[in-house]
Amino acid sequence: MPSRLVTLRQRLPSSVARLALLCLCIVAIGMIRPRLSEEAAGWLLLACGLVTIGAVVAFFFATRRIASHLPLMAGSFRIVDAILELVRRTGLPLLALAFFLFWTFVYLGLWWFRPEDSFVGIGDAGSPRFSDFFYYAVMVALTSPPEGIVPISRGARSATMIEILTGLALLTTYVSSLFELRRQRAAEPQSDPEP
Repeated sequence: MPSRLVTLRQRLPSSVARLALLCLCIVAIGMIRPRLSEEAAGWLLLACGLVTIGAVVAFFFATRRIASHLPLMAGSFRIVDAILELVRRTGLPLLALAFFLFWTFVYLGLWWFRPEDSFVGIGDAGSPRFSDFFYYAVMVALTSPPEGIVPISRGARSATMIEILTGLALLTTYVSSLFELRRQRAAEPQSDPEP
């Protein structure tokens, strides 16, 4: 039991630091003031697409590297274990930030495609801010869409529902990876300390 407390104390500072980093990033993104024109939104979406492709490629290679170091087992189980290990190493706060930003760009893309018909409450007083889309994405991920922003197009409504479902799936995956780690530790033989 004392070894579990030591492990918890060792992990707690890194978890708190990651959560603090997430909070700092949320505040920084929420403070972005410039308003977006349709042209600026298009360029921003292009840049996001390139970054997303780079992130997917990096995730693929990181998963393959971790899978090559796992004990021998069937191919699909090895990949699933490698993905869960990568999720554990990355940590929920940094995954949450990537998740929030991904959905921010989805909503930005929906607005860019049909500015008048996608949302009520975003950009009503002119061009919207990037932080408006980020705020909506964070609140929807926490399954509490804000009252002031309403999706009115079928695409925006569908994206909102899909974000809620994928947010719950991401959280479930992360929590299950922690329980899997706990189950592996419980299965390891415990050596009795010498007197």
